[in-house]
Amino acid sequence: MSGSGLASAAPTIDWAMGLDVKQLENRPGMGLVHPLAGAALERLISRARQAGFQLAVASGHRSYQRQLVIFNEKFLGQRPVTSDQGQLLSREAHNDSSWLHAILRYSALPGTSRHHWGTDFDIWNPGAVADDYTLALEEEEYTGDGPFAALSDWLSQLISQDDAEGFYRPYTGGVGGVAAEPWHLSHRPTAQCFYPLVRDNRLCALWSAEAGAQTGEDSGEPLAGLECVGAELSEVMNRYVRAYYG
Repeated sequence: MSGSGLASAAPTIDWAMGLDVKQLENRPGMGLVHPLAGAALERLISRARQAGFQLAVASGHRSYQRQLVIFNEKFLGQRPVTSDQGQLLSREAHNDSSWLHAILRYSALPGTSRHHWGTDFDIWNPGAVADDYTLALEEEEYTGDGPFAALSDWLSQLISQDDAEGFYRPYTGGVGGVAAEPWHLSHRPTAQCFYPLVRDNRLCALWSAEAGAQTGEDSGEPLAGLECVGAELSEVMNRYVRAYYG
C-alpha cells in the first residue's frame, strides 16, 4: 500500500498497543513506520546529510509481543538491567516494586511503548564510528566527547527552533520517571494522536491470560510481575506513560 493511501488512516486501539501493523508502511532503513512520520524522517535525514551527518535508525517500530519479551526477560532477571550510570543491577538485590521501577527507567511496559506507533525512532550516526562499533544507546554517546554528540547538538538546535520536521525528544529527564534518552525522537504531529487510545482496562486484559483470546495471536504469555504492576498501575501509568503525553 502506498504512503498516500495510508496518511489519513485514523489510529486504532490495536495499533496504539502494538497489536496491528496494517496501517504502517515499510521504508528502507526505517522498518515499519507511520506514513507521515516516515516522510518527515526522510526529510530530516536528508537535512542531516547536508549538514554532514549520517542520521540512521537504530530501532523503530516494536510490536506488543516483542516488547513483552523484552520486559518479561528483564523482570525475570534474564536480560540485563542497568542503572542511570550504566552499572549492571542485581535482581536479587531488589524487591518486585523497586525492580519494576528500575526497568521502567529505560524500558516501557508492553502496550504502552511509543515504538508501537511507528512515530518514534532511536537514532545514531554510524558515519561517526568504526564499522565494528557496538551501539549502546547510552547518554555518554550523545553528549560531551561522545561519537554522536555533534549530531545530537545539531538536533537540539533544530528542536529548540521548532524546525526538526515535527520531531522532538519526549525523554529529557526533566519530567516523569523515564531517564533521559537523547537518541529517542518522536514525531509529535502523529504521536499525539495515539495518547487517548492507551487505556488501562485494555492493558490489564492484554497483560493477563486473556491476551491470546483478544488478539487472535499466540501472544497469551502473561506479563511477568503482573500482580506488582497491577498494584501500582495508576502511579506507573502517570509517571512513566502519561507524563510524556503532550
